[in-house]
Amino acid sequence: MDMKDDFVIDMLKHAAIFEDLDQRSLHELSQLFVERVYNEGEVIFEEESIGTSMMIVMSGKVRISQREDAQTEEALIMLKNGDVFGEMCLFEGLPRSATAIAHSNVILLEIRREEFIHFILANSESGVHILMKLGRILSARLREADLKLKTFVKLTQWN
Repeated sequence: MDMKDDFVIDMLKHAAIFEDLDQRSLHELSQLFVERVYNEGEVIFEEESIGTSMMIVMSGKVRISQREDAQTEEALIMLKNGDVFGEMCLFEGLPRSATAIAHSNVILLEIRREEFIHFILANSESGVHILMKLGRILSARLREADLKLKTFVKLTQWN
């Protein structure tokens, strides 16, 4: 194992969805990730494009936004080191629900859906831990969206 492998394993260990994995599973999983580098302002993926991978922020910040057009953007969330995004495509082959933009220069780890699913099926104990963490992340994001929607509805009732 070289220093790059150690760095990737350390990043995975500190990402919430992989924190419960043992060293062997982390090493095996690390071999499935590919490093991606984006410059500030560069689009990582567009809303409505078909998602094929999940990413983890290794360094920098990623802005998740929805765009009305090329000039209008509404930032939904800012992601930092250890945060995952694009995870919905792991469960479905539907278009992306938002656009991901490099808010600063960023380094990402990317895993393709097919490799992720193969790992989960081949490593059931680790797979359960990962899927439970992903479920919690998705649940938290859904609760946050629900709260925003409730606030929006209350605000519009006053008009």
